[in-house]
Amino acid sequence: MICMNKLIENKTKEKILKTATKLFAQKGYDGTGVREIARNSNVNVALISYYWGGKKELFQAIINDIIETQTKYAKSALDFAINPEDLSKTEQIELMYRTLDKAIDYFYGDMSNELLTFLMHGQKEKEMFVSLPLFRYGMKIFAALFDKKNVDKEVILTLASIITLINSPRLMPNFSLMMMNQRTFHNEDIKIIKKNVHLYMKALLIEHGLF
Repeated sequence: MICMNKLIENKTKEKILKTATKLFAQKGYDGTGVREIARNSNVNVALISYYWGGKKELFQAIINDIIETQTKYAKSALDFAINPEDLSKTEQIELMYRTLDKAIDYFYGDMSNELLTFLMHGQKEKEMFVSLPLFRYGMKIFAALFDKKNVDKEVILTLASIITLINSPRLMPNFSLMMMNQRTFHNEDIKIIKKNVHLYMKALLIEHGLF
């Protein structure tokens, strides 16, 4: 009986989190209310207070879930304990490409459209974006690679350009998917995206005398 109740509770929480993610993605944090989340989840609003305390804590729970999922996914190919500064330039470049490929696989595999839009809305929440493991580790790699500080403008703008390059086909589905007469991205599409990102990175490495 206890196990059954726990299962029901987990499913209810999952439903609320999924609904909240969708509404936050559509309307942003300020435009979304707790009662609206409860109504669209078909639950009593008191449950949100019971499980999380309020809207701020619910929003953070979504972020925590993204961080946990992304960390588990990335750790299948990356070791975040490795400090890029301790590596040779050749090793840093290899790690950079491996991290970028893993990020592309994540964005085009495990991340739903709602979560992607949620992240885009969440850009104004600085703490949220820099807490994402792939983003944070990417900053470390580029800082080490270019012998800069994490907060250096070149590091930040380079990473922002790469994120845009990776995400733009998904953020412009009416163009990319419509033009290809597809409903989703296939493995060959992801290979092309990786190739484009690698070409961009190769140009940067040449510019910095690292290739």
